[in-house]
Amino acid sequence: MSLVLALALALALGAEEPRLPACAERIPSEATACDAAIAGEKDGRIVARLLVARAYRRNEVGEYDAALRDLDAAVAADPAYATGWHERSYTHSELRDFVRAVADSDEDVKLRPNDPNAYRERAFARHGLGDLKGAWEDRAKVVALEPQSPGARAARGKAALWLGRFDEARADTEAALALAEKAGSAKDAAEARAQLETIKLWTTRSGAASPEAACRAAAKRGHFDEKGLIGDCTAAYLAAKSPRAKAELLTFRAFAQIVVANDPGAAIPDEAMAVALDPDHPEWHANLGGSYVRVRHSWAGRRELDVAIRLKDGWMARAERAVARYNLRDFEGSFEDAKKSFEERPNEVALTVLGDLAHDRHDEKSAKLYWMGAWHLGDRDDGLRERLKALGVADPDQEPGN
Repeated sequence: MSLVLALALALALGAEEPRLPACAERIPSEATACDAAIAGEKDGRIVARLLVARAYRRNEVGEYDAALRDLDAAVAADPAYATGWHERSYTHSELRDFVRAVADSDEDVKLRPNDPNAYRERAFARHGLGDLKGAWEDRAKVVALEPQSPGARAARGKAALWLGRFDEARADTEAALALAEKAGSAKDAAEARAQLETIKLWTTRSGAASPEAACRAAAKRGHFDEKGLIGDCTAAYLAAKSPRAKAELLTFRAFAQIVVANDPGAAIPDEAMAVALDPDHPEWHANLGGSYVRVRHSWAGRRELDVAIRLKDGWMARAERAVARYNLRDFEGSFEDAKKSFEERPNEVALTVLGDLAHDRHDEKSAKLYWMGAWHLGDRDDGLRERLKALGVADPDQEPGN
């Protein structure tokens, strides 16, 4: 439900809902519109609703910490206001604090046992926590409450897919496609067709006697484009006994997903599950953080790389965090990470960041030196070519002194 609609309902319900001040209508475009009303209001129910509305707006612009403070105050002001628990669960999930997200969704479900949105939010948090069975159970509840929803049916199919229940996944996804086509929803239909392709990828194996051996051998060779590799790694992941082994096999599958989709973001679901299953392994956090950075989700990337470095400092995590910090305009921190990364091991990522920082200072001589260094180390990225071209280097291989 949109914030505008939620506020409209709150104003219309009258006897069941407290009447909100007029400033509430401005919160969707002006987060601080009701600050004075919040400070002076005595009715906890009104305070809670205004705080949740302000938090909703803050979440929309990525101000999760500020939103969380509002939501903490909201659930304290009116613990019976389910939307407060719901929005705080969402916020905890955005901050990847899935334990607290599930706990808040539990409260939401208690207050609204027949609201599918409460189960949707908890399913998302449970999946993020690695509780795949619990996520499926919540998705099944949503289907029971919304049997004609193609999105609900597809989501249950996806939850079954993660459990390796492929026949159920396929049946639900085909049902979702039929419902979407009947409803004339092109978006839902396209998503269902894409999910059917995913099921095909996950279930198509190479024919090797040992899926795990095939998955590991391809990863060792760096051949992530081998036919049936995603299916082999999927079978191996499902059969693995320990969280560490499952996380490692998902990491191999993540690389294959990138190749198939030609999209660095395609690795994120598998890398996030690796973190959920084995949260104390620095490499999984570094992989996830790096993928977030590559899709320009630098805030999330910085968060994961902070964890990776706290668990085990390393040159690659430092280089990736240097990029994230640069994108977030933390130039001092970016320089510190890039310098430390390069000192530990010369690498093109750190040199590119150092070049960007020098260029921002209008030090073109140093920028060229750093960027050419990245070229010498093997970086052939189009972005690096464009940087050098802007400094008059049309062909880096022909540059004097190369």
